[in-house]
Amino acid sequence: MASTHQVTIVTQDDETVTFECRSDEDVISAGLRQDIYLMASCREGGCATCKGFCSEGDYVLGKFSSQALPSEEEDAGEVLLCRCYPTTDIEVEVPYTYDRISFSPEGLSFEAEVTDLSQISSNVMRLLVRRTGDDKQVKFDSGQFFDLEIPGTTTTRSYSPANITNKQGDLEFLIRIVDGGKFSTYMKDDAKIGQKIQVKGPSGIFGLKENGFTPRYFIAGGTGLAPILSMVRRMHEWQEPQKCVIYFGVNTEAEIFHLDELDQLAAEMPTLELRNCVWKCSDDWHCEKGSVVDILRRDLQLTGVKPDIYLCGPPGMVDATFAVCEDQGIPKERIYLEKFLPSGS
Repeated sequence: MASTHQVTIVTQDDETVTFECRSDEDVISAGLRQDIYLMASCREGGCATCKGFCSEGDYVLGKFSSQALPSEEEDAGEVLLCRCYPTTDIEVEVPYTYDRISFSPEGLSFEAEVTDLSQISSNVMRLLVRRTGDDKQVKFDSGQFFDLEIPGTTTTRSYSPANITNKQGDLEFLIRIVDGGKFSTYMKDDAKIGQKIQVKGPSGIFGLKENGFTPRYFIAGGTGLAPILSMVRRMHEWQEPQKCVIYFGVNTEAEIFHLDELDQLAAEMPTLELRNCVWKCSDDWHCEKGSVVDILRRDLQLTGVKPDIYLCGPPGMVDATFAVCEDQGIPKERIYLEKFLPSGS
């Protein structure tokens, strides 16, 4: 017979939310049952959105991806709340503020209309949607993501907008095309202008952190550029003074995209520098030659700067960046990241 325990969630701004959780249900599900909507996405232990630190109590963890929760983090008391089953009362510290918690399902989902669809590189498509209805405003923190549902199905995929919060209801997504991927197949074969699509969100904890005038270096692999671009656009909108550098990397020249948009942003932001990197490039390639990790290492060694690092890309790039930062004396606490984790096909 299942026992019942108290779960106390402690937010970054020292607010608390307490609710009951049975020993046979995970913390995210228990919250949903009581109209408490904590940060979560895949609910399968694969995306790390619901990660927190258990400071008190005991629990067992269900099956999860080691990329979402590496063994050293698990050993230190980090948990994925969608895979956390309390065996006593527990207290969990989460890396977001109280206002990120919702207490009603209303407003979390809305309908949008496809307004633009175009292929912008050999493996990336740009999808622009606009919220329908009278209340068109879309509000999110740059770096967060939305779940898009393939019309006529219950299949969803999570993508971060490249634009910023706006009253027009526009969301710009940069989506990598994966052979056999369900959303990729929808984009290539079935998506069309005027089509309605269900959107849920925002979710996620990736975003800008306040740290005075410390420079911000943004490292993006492929479509990891989307949340990075949103954060830098927000810095521009708010006229934030920190120096920032975007390291944008792809494997081949055919995969590069949004160079004009980046150049325009840099022209408007005197604090912004660009490093557009192609790993396997021709002699004619006019920007950086090599991986983003190589170029970041070069810059850190030359300047000795200790910036805050914002990182979004595949796990290999993430791990290599952590190694470079460790070599250069940049602590892990100054590295903020969103990993590309494999989704179902």
